[in-house]
Amino acid sequence: MKQLYASLLSFFLLIQLASCKKETVTTFDFSQYTTTDSNCLYTGAVDNTDWTNDVVWTIKENSLMNFSDNILLTDSIAGYIEVAAPCSNPSEGQFAISINTERQCKMKVAFVNTEMETLNFTSIKLTGGPTVTGYDFRSLTSFHKGMNYRMYYAFYTAKDSVYYKGHGDFRIE
Repeated sequence: MKQLYASLLSFFLLIQLASCKKETVTTFDFSQYTTTDSNCLYTGAVDNTDWTNDVVWTIKENSLMNFSDNILLTDSIAGYIEVAAPCSNPSEGQFAISINTERQCKMKVAFVNTEMETLNFTSIKLTGGPTVTGYDFRSLTSFHKGMNYRMYYAFYTAKDSVYYKGHGDFRIE
C-alpha cells in the first residue's frame, strides 16, 4: 500500500513539474528610433518595427492598456489605421503624432521608460480621418533628457475590441 501511495505521489509530482511553464524573458530595445524633423520628414535612421501594427504583444505590453476611460463609441466596425513617427524625434519632450483612421475609434496610449514603467497614459476618441495628437512632457519630472522612451498605442471599436496595436520609440534631448 505504501508503495502505491509513493508511486502516486511521484506520478503527481512528475505531472506538476512537466506542466510548469517557464516564463520567457523578453528584452525591449529602445535604442533604435525613427528620426524626423519638425516638418515630419525622415532625416536619418528608420526603425521599421516602430509605428506599425504589432501582431503579438507580451503579457506586460497588453497590461499597459488595462486602464479605464469613459469614452463612448458608436462604430463597431474596424477600419484601417495609419500612425506616423513623431515630429520631431528626437525632441525636447514636445512632439506631435499624425494618425489617420478610416472610422470612429478609441485610441489608448501609454508611455513607458526602458524599465517598462508607465509614465503617462491617456485615451482619445477619434472620429475618422486625419488627426494630429500633441504631447508635451517638458514639465513632467518622470521624463529626462538624454533618454529613450516608448509609446504604446491600441485602437478599439465600440465593442471595446482591440483591432490595431503597436509601439514607437522616441528620444528626449
